[in-house]
Amino acid sequence: MVRNWQGALAALTLIFGVSAAGWAVQEDAAPPVEPESTVEDAGPEDVPDLSTSDEALASEAVASSFTDAPPPALTSLAEGDTVPVICPFRGSIDYEPGDISCGLLAVRENREAETSRVIQLLYVKIHARGPEDDEAERDDSEDEERRYEPLADPIAYLTGGPGVGVTSYVERFVDHAATETRDLYILQQRGITQSGDFCPLFSLEEPALNTGQTIAEQEEFERRRLARCFERALAEGVDLSAYNTVENARDVRVLREALGYESWNVWGISYGSHLGQMLTRVDPEGIRALVLDAIVPNDLENLMRIHRWAARVLDHIVTTCEADAACARAYPDLEARTYAAIASLQENPVVVTVSDTEVFPGGQVAVGGAAIAFAPFSMMYEQSTYAGLAGVLNALVRAAERRDETVFTAIALGGGGDLAGGDFSPGMNAAISCNDGYTWHSAQVIAEDMGEVPGLAGLIGSVEGAAASQALCEQYGMGLRDRVDYMPVSFDGPTLVVNGAWDPITPPDLARQIMPGFANGQYLEVPFAGHGPTRSDECTAGIMVAFFDDPAAGLDTSCVETANAEPSFVIPMTSRFVARAIVNMEEDPPALIGLLAWGGISAFILGMALLVFPVAFVLRRIDRTPSANTGGARAASVTAAMLGMVGLAVLGYAAWYTSEISPIVLIAGFAGPARIGAWAILLGGLAGLAALFLVAGARLSSGRMAIGTLAGIILTALAAVSLAVFAAVADLTPF
Repeated sequence: MVRNWQGALAALTLIFGVSAAGWAVQEDAAPPVEPESTVEDAGPEDVPDLSTSDEALASEAVASSFTDAPPPALTSLAEGDTVPVICPFRGSIDYEPGDISCGLLAVRENREAETSRVIQLLYVKIHARGPEDDEAERDDSEDEERRYEPLADPIAYLTGGPGVGVTSYVERFVDHAATETRDLYILQQRGITQSGDFCPLFSLEEPALNTGQTIAEQEEFERRRLARCFERALAEGVDLSAYNTVENARDVRVLREALGYESWNVWGISYGSHLGQMLTRVDPEGIRALVLDAIVPNDLENLMRIHRWAARVLDHIVTTCEADAACARAYPDLEARTYAAIASLQENPVVVTVSDTEVFPGGQVAVGGAAIAFAPFSMMYEQSTYAGLAGVLNALVRAAERRDETVFTAIALGGGGDLAGGDFSPGMNAAISCNDGYTWHSAQVIAEDMGEVPGLAGLIGSVEGAAASQALCEQYGMGLRDRVDYMPVSFDGPTLVVNGAWDPITPPDLARQIMPGFANGQYLEVPFAGHGPTRSDECTAGIMVAFFDDPAAGLDTSCVETANAEPSFVIPMTSRFVARAIVNMEEDPPALIGLLAWGGISAFILGMALLVFPVAFVLRRIDRTPSANTGGARAASVTAAMLGMVGLAVLGYAAWYTSEISPIVLIAGFAGPARIGAWAILLGGLAGLAALFLVAGARLSSGRMAIGTLAGIILTALAAVSLAVFAAVADLTPF
């Protein structure tokens, strides 16, 4: 659970590829590239066979080569050559041979230079699985080799970040509506993991750079990391100027041609929408139909106003909460308290001590106002997490008001999660940011952006830091590219532009901004949806697939309004139990083990009582043995056991329910029926006390009681009381 928590909190310092130093996404241009050929849809006979067989290891990874000739040697690859490979995520993603294939594509690193080395990019093919009815028919067939024949127009998915690897996309899209009837190709962009990551140890080297105590320090430390990354890349022969969106678009064109398709459908989300727009300049005839989602404008105009977008996120949460009576009652004055808490932490960060000196060599971490602003910001990416937004925001504000070191230590420990980067390549992200001009745009607008929202000023960077970042780009040969290719695009092919109304980082204004350039474009704004609804919302995904089926037809958007209702915020039962558990797991494991053992032993005794008491009752009936007069103590102890165990079960369900919204919501407490469970445990404790008083009275009045009966009642009652005290100590009470 700690690692999931860390992954959620890592977004506090890495939003859309923008670090505390102000490194954002991208912007830069190159000379316009003329398309090499006019293209049409490839027929089934033109589509290369990439299906896999069960006999050979290589065929488990890739269906077949793209030609009948043997693949070229790795040392003699020329642009457009392909080599089948075993998928690098084999073993971490469950799939059968023939479901997914992988290969390497050779491309020139810098097509604008007279001489350039050839690099290899990983690509993935998710084979169409077929409609459910067809799949059932194939399951019943005796021909195990028969596979679904996909439609002749596959989809090319353009990944986001920039810098995100293919693995997370494969996991999401293997069962997506888009891969039901069409094959889907994902090209892992240059500079990402197996596609030539030139800074794989970016966040692991010099751990002291993890411990910046101020924004200025964090910015400086990030620049030091980037300088080291760039120097090493140059020493290894990497042409950093070649890592830009123009070259990425050319890579996509080369992949299409290598696969033998005259055209294909193109789908890009977030940075992928930027790449999709660039592709309309580089390879317009290769695009059968285009879907752009979570829009990054090609000219990057207005994109880097991160403070404005963060304020918009907070406004959505506050406005929705105020309109809901239960939320407004639970979290009064949420907006004023939020900005006051942010200001307090900015002026005086909470400095917590941690024992993980491998990640934090100084043993201390400063938590500032960004923790409050950007935890809900990161949650708003996914609509499935919306229910917990108000609870998380209030929990962080409450922690700031009380300067709760336990909560902030949990946040600090979470922020030191997967420093290896996982499936993300910061070096590539930074190079694109430099070359495309994301860094330059950030430096141009940050002063105005902070002035627009003074309550959030300085949370993610400074004017000086943004300027220094741009200077670093130029120092390593990645100045602002010619803006010719980064003008707003003009494209007359069928286009569907989609944006979530609650998208935190690429709001709908940016989508509307690009629409005039699409003569044959349709715009769909999905109510209350987050970042990239075509990938995460079943209704919107269906609309996209229908558009690919018939790009000339009108859109049936009837499901949008009903499938995307205004979110209803849950009001968790406030508890610091999870925050304490996270801290103790890392800082004092014996304390956590002792606490859990206390509750576990109490629960075990109560569970045994619920087994023993009914068995004893049945045995007395069989033996016709009269029941001892316990003065109601037996009934009270059984009631105590039932209440305790039911309460624990309900709390367990509430914890699961809360984590399903998002693990980060657990910092606020437990949603769902948690209060019912907590009350049941406390009432069980009271019933246990009653049982003790009643058994004492019965013992005094009658003077006779079987030792087994007496011991069972007392032990059960004490366990119920113990469980109630445990709940109080663990902060699992309903008030």
